[in-house]
Amino acid sequence: MLDLFIEIRYNDRKVGIACTTGKKGTYCRPMIVQFFKNNSYNIVKCLLNQIAITMFGLMIAFATAQSNTMVLIGSLFSVAFYLFLTYYMFWEIGGRDRIAEDSGRRTKTPLRGLLISGTATLPMLIGAIVLLIVYPYTGTYEQAGNLYVVVNTLTRVLHAMYLGLAQLYSPNNPIVWLLVCLPAPITAQIGYMLGNRNFRILGLIGIKPNLKEETR
Repeated sequence: MLDLFIEIRYNDRKVGIACTTGKKGTYCRPMIVQFFKNNSYNIVKCLLNQIAITMFGLMIAFATAQSNTMVLIGSLFSVAFYLFLTYYMFWEIGGRDRIAEDSGRRTKTPLRGLLISGTATLPMLIGAIVLLIVYPYTGTYEQAGNLYVVVNTLTRVLHAMYLGLAQLYSPNNPIVWLLVCLPAPITAQIGYMLGNRNFRILGLIGIKPNLKEETR
């Protein structure tokens, strides 16, 4: 199966059309629809990883709450573990894509790691933006204060791996929750690029991913 991207103009505006050529012929659909069709499995996998590490991060946060030093160590460990899982996942995706690209069954998508992880991070990003918008009005409008409490609680739970760092260094600054949306997409893109180039950082410590061509 070969995926192509075609750019056309309609009323002087660019429109992205994704075309797929398979055994049943060539069919086209809007680019965003094709993106979700091709990457829904990996987007969901990112979200499941986030939920799993959230539970882990909450356990670490509760277990280390008695000591600031332990809170810092636990939070750093949780973040490092989360980013390691993200890197490893996208290294494998990049490696499988390289196999498909070399055989002519897939066109290059240099920013695929960033796009997939960024899409999975979108709910948290929206929450962080809401916090930034309503924060100046929390002392003036009751509705803004209530919304801030709800969204802030959900954001802290979903970013539990960063909770210790936030509590220690900037407990009341909503911009923190916007900044913590960045490491995962950046790490995903780095992992994807290195996997696509078959550059094995993990091989230096004896971890060798077992790549199989992706069929999803």
